[in-house]
Amino acid sequence: MKTSSYNFQDIPTDWEVIPCGYFFKEKSIKNNVGEINLSVYRDYGVIPKDSRDDNHNRVSEDISNYKLVDKGDFVLNKMKCWMGSLGVSNYRGIVSPSYTVLEPKKEIHNKYFHYLLRSEEYRQIYESFSYGVRIGQWELRFHDFKVIPALYPKIKEQELISKYLDKKT
Repeated sequence: MKTSSYNFQDIPTDWEVIPCGYFFKEKSIKNNVGEINLSVYRDYGVIPKDSRDDNHNRVSEDISNYKLVDKGDFVLNKMKCWMGSLGVSNYRGIVSPSYTVLEPKKEIHNKYFHYLLRSEEYRQIYESFSYGVRIGQWELRFHDFKVIPALYPKIKEQELISKYLDKKT
């Protein structure tokens, strides 16, 4: 397992530091005909693929292996997670089999985790945990993602942080 150094000493004392695997489980529900295609953008998170004209990735003719995403699920582009291509989905749809779909399994405020896990500090952690032959093909596997520590304040504080960030970004 790869390791990385984390600088979490300046966090409030009532926050917990808990591995991401505590909060998420991998989900892989396939054969979902009639769902919209979603894509993960570094700048926008999870959005409908046809909502932008700059995504030139083609949807396969055979979508039987595409994975179902429900509202509130997290989607990681495992080959570009180290670049920040991940986020919470506000849509139900399907994604390429090369994406990782994560379903929250504990009480979290999704928008807080969306901001947290897309931050520059976490992008650097993903980079240190990603494997591959070439930089453009590095991959962050779920078994590595789930050991990455998440900063976990109380739910009410997660809501306040995400509201603040909504206004500032």
